[in-house]
Amino acid sequence: MNINWIINMVLRRLVSRAVGAGVNAGINAVARRSKPQDRGQGQSAPPVQQAGRSRIPSVKQGRRQR
Repeated sequence: MNINWIINMVLRRLVSRAVGAGVNAGINAVARRSKPQDRGQGQSAPPVQQAGRSRIPSVKQGRRQR
């Protein structure tokens, strides 16, 4: 075994661990972002989309005439 071979193997392992940790951190950050966050308050404000939809009355589709 050559010293260069040992250094390359160690560096390869360290880099792969660092990349894996970075990928896992990114996945966890995206997963936490997509979940609704509960701030621990009694009543939280409704999300903007739901608040907007609740103010718009639903429209029933009429029958098409031939």
